[in-house]
Amino acid sequence: MSAYDLVLVHAPSVYDFRNESLLYGPVSDLIPSTPVFEMYPIGFTTIASLLAGRGYKVRFLNLAAHMLADERYDVDRAISKIDSSIFGIDLHWLPHAHGSIEVAKLIKRAHPNSKVVLGGFSATYYHEEILRNHQQVDAVFLGDSTEQPMLQYAEALEKGTSLSSVQNIAYREGGKAKSNGITHVVQNLDEVEFDYGLIVKMVLRSFDLTGHLPYSGWKKNPMLLVSTVRGCAFDCRTCMGACSSFERNFRRESPSFRSPEKVIEDIRQIESYFRGTIFLLGYIQQPGKGYSEKLLSLMREERPDNEIVFEFFTPPSRELAEDIGRSVERFDAQISPDSHDPAVRDAQGRHYSNKDLESSVVELLKAGARRTDMFFMIGLQNQDAESVRGTVEYSGQLMGRLKAGERFLPFISPLAPFVDPGSDAFESPDEFGYTLFAKTLSEHRDLLLNPSWKHVLNYETKWLSREGIVNATYSAGLGMNDAKERAGVISAEAAQAIRERTHQAVEAMGRIDAAMKSPDPAASLAALREELRDLSESTVCDKRELDWSRRSILWSIPRSGMSLILGR
Repeated sequence: MSAYDLVLVHAPSVYDFRNESLLYGPVSDLIPSTPVFEMYPIGFTTIASLLAGRGYKVRFLNLAAHMLADERYDVDRAISKIDSSIFGIDLHWLPHAHGSIEVAKLIKRAHPNSKVVLGGFSATYYHEEILRNHQQVDAVFLGDSTEQPMLQYAEALEKGTSLSSVQNIAYREGGKAKSNGITHVVQNLDEVEFDYGLIVKMVLRSFDLTGHLPYSGWKKNPMLLVSTVRGCAFDCRTCMGACSSFERNFRRESPSFRSPEKVIEDIRQIESYFRGTIFLLGYIQQPGKGYSEKLLSLMREERPDNEIVFEFFTPPSRELAEDIGRSVERFDAQISPDSHDPAVRDAQGRHYSNKDLESSVVELLKAGARRTDMFFMIGLQNQDAESVRGTVEYSGQLMGRLKAGERFLPFISPLAPFVDPGSDAFESPDEFGYTLFAKTLSEHRDLLLNPSWKHVLNYETKWLSREGIVNATYSAGLGMNDAKERAGVISAEAAQAIRERTHQAVEAMGRIDAAMKSPDPAASLAALREELRDLSESTVCDKRELDWSRRSILWSIPRSGMSLILGR
C-alpha cells in the first residue's frame, strides 16, 4: 500500500533553473511568486479538499519552493522518498511548460508503477501533443473542473475498472491515446469544496512546511485566496481565461459563481486558521448588483478581521466603494486598466473612460481603502513606445493630483513571457497585430531555455518588436520609479536602488547578447549565472511594494493550533 493516494506536485518554470543561466526579467515583479513561478494553482486546494474528505491520503509537494529555499535540495532524492499511487502535476499557465514535463520524467523514473498525470489550462490545450510525445504522462485532466474527475480516476484505479467512464480525461491505453472529452463543467461553484485547514493538517502529517507553501514569501506575506467565480464574463484578447477562450477550449459557456453565503463561510474558515490578507478572486459585481449587495451585507454582519482585497474589472461606482467601506474593517483594491490610452484599452475589451477610472480611485480612497493598486501592461494591441511613455506620464500626473502617498500605487510590467495559448491573439495573431515565435508545447519549452526574457517572449506586435518591448519595459520602469519618488510614494533610497538594478539589468541584457555570439556561448553565459539570478526580481519596481499583509505566518500559529484542537 502506498503512503499516499495522491501527491500534487508543483514544478518550477524551468527545471533545473539553478543550473541555467537565465535573466527572467520583470516577468513576476507584479505577482507574489518569484520568476520561478513557485505559486501553485488554487485547484490544488479544491482537488485535495474533495479527495481528503473522501478518505484519500493527499499531500502537496511544492518542488519550486523547496528548490528556491535550498540550493542543495536534492529533487531526485525527495521524489524517491515519497510513495504515492498518483502524482498530479499542474501545467496551468504555459511558463511551466519545461518544468512540469521534466518533473514528470523524474517521477516516472523513480516510481514506474505510479500514475503520473497533468492538469490545467495549458495541459488541456496541448493534451494531444503531451500524450503523443511524453510517455511519462499517463493521463491529462481536461477543462477547468477536475475535482470530481480526479475522484473518479482514483476510484477507478483502486477498483481496477476501466477509465472509459472517467470524465474530463485523455489517457493512453494499449499504446494509443484516448480522450473522454470534457463532459463535466461545474455550473454552481458552491459544489466545490474548500478546506483551508487542510494545508495545516498536511504540514503536520508530512513534516514539510516548505513543500506546502503557496509561494516562497508566504511565511512573511501570507495571502489566502477566496474564489467567487470560475470562468469569466470579460474577453481580454491575450488571456486564456477570457470568456471566448473558456467556451472554445474548456466548454464553459458562462461563469459559475460561489454564493455570498459560501464566500462568507470561506472567509470565516480562513480566519479560524490564519491571520493574513484575503484576496477575493473575481469582480464581485460580475454576477450582478444584487450579488455584491448580498455579499457585502453578510460581510457587515460578519465583520472579518483579516484584511480583504477586492479586484475590479471595471471602475467601481461611488455606491459600491462606500458599501465596501461600511462592510469591512480593512480593505485594499486592485484594478487593471492595462493602458491609459483608450485605443489600447478598448482593443483589450476594457470600455470605460479615464474620467471614470480616476473617479473610482478617488471614491475607493474616500471609502477607506488602505491602498489602491492600478496595473498597466506593455505588449498590447495598438500600443507603441509613445503610448507606453504616455501611460507613465499619466500615472505620475495621477499620483500628483491624488496626493495619496502609499495609498495609491500604479505599476507597469510587460505581457511576459507568453501570449496565452487559446487566447484570441494566439489563435488569430494577424487579426490582432501579433507575430508568434512559438505555437507548439515543444517550441515553448525550447523558448524557456533561452538566456534572457527577450528571447523567451513568444511574440512581438505590429507596434513593438521583441527589442522594443524590452526597451519600453525598462524605460517605463525607470519613469514610473521616478514618478513615485517625486510623489513621495517611495523613498529616495528605494528609488535609487531600483534605478541601479534596472541599469544593471539593461547592461546584463547586452552582455547576454554578446555571450550568445561568442565562440563558447555556454561558458560565457555560465559566468553570468549568479549575476543574472540576482537581477531577475525587483527591477521595474521593488517587489515589496506589493506586500499587503502586515503579519507573518507566526501570528497564525495560535489560531491554527486552537482550530485543530477544537476540530473546526
